[in-house]
Amino acid sequence: MKKLLLLALVLLLAVGSLFAAAEEDAADGVVELDMYHYHDLADDTAVGQWGEIMAAFEVSYPNIKLNIEYQNNEPFHNKLQAMAVAKQLPDIVYLWPKKRTGYVTSQGLIKDLVPFLGDKIDDFATAAMAPQGPNGEIYEIPQQVTATHVVFTNNKILDELGLTYPKTLDEMLAQGPKLAAAGYIPIAMDNGDGWQMQSCFLSALTERAGGMDWYNDVLVGKASFSDPEFVNALNVIKVLSDNEMFTPGLNQAPYGNALSDFENGKAAYLIDGGWRVQSLVEELPEELVPYVTLNTFPDIPNQKGQSDSTAVVAGTGFGMNANLSGSKADAAWDWIWFYSGEEGANIRVGHGMIPSYAKADMGDQHPLLAKLVNFLNTKPAGYVIDAVVDGEGMGVLHPGLQEMMFGNMTPQEVADEFETWVAANDSTRNPE
Repeated sequence: MKKLLLLALVLLLAVGSLFAAAEEDAADGVVELDMYHYHDLADDTAVGQWGEIMAAFEVSYPNIKLNIEYQNNEPFHNKLQAMAVAKQLPDIVYLWPKKRTGYVTSQGLIKDLVPFLGDKIDDFATAAMAPQGPNGEIYEIPQQVTATHVVFTNNKILDELGLTYPKTLDEMLAQGPKLAAAGYIPIAMDNGDGWQMQSCFLSALTERAGGMDWYNDVLVGKASFSDPEFVNALNVIKVLSDNEMFTPGLNQAPYGNALSDFENGKAAYLIDGGWRVQSLVEELPEELVPYVTLNTFPDIPNQKGQSDSTAVVAGTGFGMNANLSGSKADAAWDWIWFYSGEEGANIRVGHGMIPSYAKADMGDQHPLLAKLVNFLNTKPAGYVIDAVVDGEGMGVLHPGLQEMMFGNMTPQEVADEFETWVAANDSTRNPE
């Protein structure tokens, strides 16, 4: 079905681009650019931040008009992949720093931003400016460095029930019945889109189970995702699911439901990414703020990796079509620099984000933002799977995780299916 959808999109794009070619209006000097943005219009926090950025940009650059198409979750990637196959990309496109959108950046379709950056590259956190291409190219400027795994903890609930943050998986499991009996969700998560369990939990568990030496060997084929280490990581999720520790119906729940449960005091723990601090800064009841801490998942059985580890990746940002030149390329850079540089970074700070732009005015930090800074500065970290395995492979892993929680696949079967795809298709294992 997914292949048929992709083919249909490619054919549609081949007949006529969904993005009309933007032209400079010689009469008023306005440059029009088409943009494809990963953005959830139903997320009030994201909409508020985005609206403030757009309003400020329009004031600073009245000569640039952005024609924006919004999409999110897998539909965004499905359509972007179709546009890449048809070689009909918009002028500006939202990208991931590594393999999640490698189907675009590896094809020569995105312009290298290093010549535009010049000395400004030193204004960003070093981790954010890691090369994204084989020759040191940077295709998008990450808006932040992201921890994809955080266990947000409501200590008010734990105190009420005489509990403390668990040190092991077994201790976490032992809390489940007591939390449920008191009417609380033990671990709030939503996985209706598939990526959440992979990015926000399994990625951290993979390093935790096997360690970085093994993880690096897996990526180049000296070890395997079929190994006991990866099966162990998957089994943690299976055990939690079997013991009803997660939000009921999480594999059908849209992203955001779990956050609401946590903010409303219905869940003891929320497993999500560090970016959720933005929402908590704006939406969490003030009286709960002192009770919320940022942790990582406790130690797991047969652990070979680092205790207290998370998963970290340079963040997402905007890149430009490799075919742009002249006034259109200049205008696209004006947007990218505005968004990722000082102006955009300062706006995002006000919405609870820690930007990769190192010269941003952090001002008086919200307590939760200060906790996130400490979290990022103190936690060891491994890889995010969809940053180091080609994005198409997530079409195998994500539904496999869901089927495992439904009881239709074992952890070993999920591991074997994913390894089979990686061995045959992943670009790191199969370089051209």
